Amino acid sequence: MKSIHHAILATSLLGLLPATAEDSGVFSKGLSGQGPFDQIWSAAKFYKDDSNHIIEEFDFTGRFQMDYFNVDSDKGNNDFTEIRRFRLGEDAFFFDRHVEIKSDLDTSLRSYGKDEIFYNRMTNLNVDFHIVDEFNLRVGKQEPHFGYDREQSDNVQPFFERSFFDDNVFNKTGNDYQSAVTAYGKTGNFGYLASIISNDVDKEFGQFNGGQTYLAEVSYDFKKAICADKALWVLDYMHMENTTGSDVFSTMDNAAATYFDFKKDAFGIVAQVAYGDGIAKKGDFYELMVMPTYDITSKLQAVFRYQYGHGSESNTIGLINRQDSTVGKFTGDEFNAAYLGVNYFVYGNKLRLMAGVEYFDLTGGTGAKADNSGFTTMVGARMYW
Repeated sequence: MKSIHHAILATSLLGLLPATAEDSGVFSKGLSGQGPFDQIWSAAKFYKDDSNHIIEEFDFTGRFQMDYFNVDSDKGNNDFTEIRRFRLGEDAFFFDRHVEIKSDLDTSLRSYGKDEIFYNRMTNLNVDFHIVDEFNLRVGKQEPHFGYDREQSDNVQPFFERSFFDDNVFNKTGNDYQSAVTAYGKTGNFGYLASIISNDVDKEFGQFNGGQTYLAEVSYDFKKAICADKALWVLDYMHMENTTGSDVFSTMDNAAATYFDFKKDAFGIVAQVAYGDGIAKKGDFYELMVMPTYDITSKLQAVFRYQYGHGSESNTIGLINRQDSTVGKFTGDEFNAAYLGVNYFVYGNKLRLMAGVEYFDLTGGTGAKADNSGFTTMVGARMYW
């Protein structure tokens, strides 16, 4: 009952926040031609001068994400309010914007089952060389670009947590930023990306003795061809070479994912199929994900996501979602999950409120940690600058 009261209270608080600049006279534009939100967010731009050919821009960056979740499953119940992410960093551009230096410090101030510390790790810690559209180079600690869930930052993802497939590929160890060298570019409607990634991860760059992963991506933009707002097809492939020192990508030899991301007017849909070649008795696993979205108004969006997973062995799939795993980490060979949620954009994705519920069902496992099903309810806020 206590957790239900928490959920009702958290949901009620969403309605107490002020209307947006677009929807409320209180937040109408001032004499500067900008609304209050524009003025507040512009304070993070410490310096900008395109006539300075040495340093053009220096921005203070950050993100703050807070969630309440309630898990009600066959194997246990739990609820918690946490600071999902709180990061601070900088983004600077040099030499006619041909060089970009980016860094983000990740904190752990209120996470379930973890000590509260300010310095948790560095996430982004890299240099981008913007040479020409057809060839750019990123060197340093970065997030591998694999599958739809890593297509873009969690700042703009319409759901609370990435898919079960992403969790299994990345081992769900918190090691989702690795030292890497990445070449990427675009010519016409075609895009590409190629990375060599270190599998040895620590709070900074790692020790480079845990093997490596090779990532390749090709994409094609159909937007103009079919007169859509977005129509992007992507194919990703990873090959992992692991050693005893590997901290990530250590459960499979190969992984592949292809998805199509479409949006026109109020309607959008993402569809992905993916495959993982598990190491030894891990077995192979397959994913189908479909996620339609609909913009009810310019500020309110409805999201539905369905995930299906199949494993070739009884314990191939690990249920290691952030919230659900607080009652235990379970395994099986078949997974179904359906998520229904809404996003309310106070200031676009820069300030967004979220609420959703997901049903999950994992079956076909063996042993003491086999199978689990239930519901996870989530309410949260996302902010970045």
